[in-house]
Amino acid sequence: MDWLFADGVAPFTLALLLMFGLGMLEIVSLMLGASFASHHLPDVHHPDVHLDIDASHGMDSLLNWLHIGRAPLLILLVFFLLGFGLSGILLQQLSLQLLGTFSHAALVAIPSLMIGLTHMNWGGRFVNRYLPKDETQSISREHFIGQTVTITVGESRINDPAEAKFTDSFGQVHYVMVEPDDDSFYLKQGEQALIIRQEGSIYRVVPNINYLLTKTRSH
Repeated sequence: MDWLFADGVAPFTLALLLMFGLGMLEIVSLMLGASFASHHLPDVHHPDVHLDIDASHGMDSLLNWLHIGRAPLLILLVFFLLGFGLSGILLQQLSLQLLGTFSHAALVAIPSLMIGLTHMNWGGRFVNRYLPKDETQSISREHFIGQTVTITVGESRINDPAEAKFTDSFGQVHYVMVEPDDDSFYLKQGEQALIIRQEGSIYRVVPNINYLLTKTRSH
């Protein structure tokens, strides 16, 4: 099995190892009643960034296609790594049989990346289909404004959104990408915030006053 760590194959093997690690982390986190995410998206909707309408619409379409904000990021990342790593190894095996040697990893990474993103799309659809969901008993995205969310991992800063979640009045869990409304504060994992507006796929938040008061009284 030494060939799994050969120069042209090692990146794809490492992707699968990372997938197994993240999968175990998600299983443990679900048992503890939490959900982790390790991927932060770049902010393409910040007001200081000038994008034309078509480009912004295209980015929103890509994020929707990848189910970003509609399923836990870590689960989506697991699906991506599985498609990327497995396809890369299979393509290198095909190259070894046809050419007698492994291809350069960068060349194989291009089709593997496309396969990984496609697998991520399929995984997002699978998660959305089998997670408990009733559209007649769930609030729509335009009603996310005013909801109190909890940061699920990392820190949410200006230009560095983080995943957060909240449960609506019907018991439906929603995952959203949130970013502070200004640079006077940031939010850490476990802290709560209030959604005040939406900018594309990002939701702007401010600290939750009730949460801050409770935290202050506990010290």
